[in-house]
Amino acid sequence: MRHLSATSGRACRGGSVLETLLVLGLVTALVLIALDRFISLRVEAERTAMEGVVQALRAAALERALHSRASGDRDNATDPLDSNPMVWLARPPLNYLGELAGPDPATIPGGQWYFDTRDKFLVYRVEHEAYFDSPLAGAARVRFKLVVDAADTLRNGPPEAAPGDVLDMNIKAVEPYTWRPHPLDVSALATWGVFGSSP
Repeated sequence: MRHLSATSGRACRGGSVLETLLVLGLVTALVLIALDRFISLRVEAERTAMEGVVQALRAAALERALHSRASGDRDNATDPLDSNPMVWLARPPLNYLGELAGPDPATIPGGQWYFDTRDKFLVYRVEHEAYFDSPLAGAARVRFKLVVDAADTLRNGPPEAAPGDVLDMNIKAVEPYTWRPHPLDVSALATWGVFGSSP
């Protein structure tokens, strides 16, 4: 009887360990799924916020171009091509750091805008680098620049437009970029400090 009781006890303990491991595995899987969803929402929020600022800048640039056409002041539109378009907004975004002279992008916190007065680019420093792709080397970022289309650069411009008249002024990315899908991987989790420090 004693031997049977000891064997049963060991079997119970073995079953308890297995059940505990299964529960821990299930809890871990649920936590990782929830974390993946949380990060995905944060990435989408960042992408939407960045694109919102770009759209506001494009609207301001278009308004400036239309004003230039209406007033006939061509120089007023074409002169500021290397200037900072953020000054055209009535209220710059809260994450705008201002004008900086050729800073090292790696030293700029993620999720911040700044205007590089040396290279004349408006730059957005990406926060969620693990979910962003760009051919630009170094810290993940997007560089924007003002582009002007004038009547003498368009083949089918309006007949009433004289050469040099500004037809459109836009802000465009210098390099192509994409926001990747949101896979759950170690590099993404490392960004949040789950496995080690941020890259």
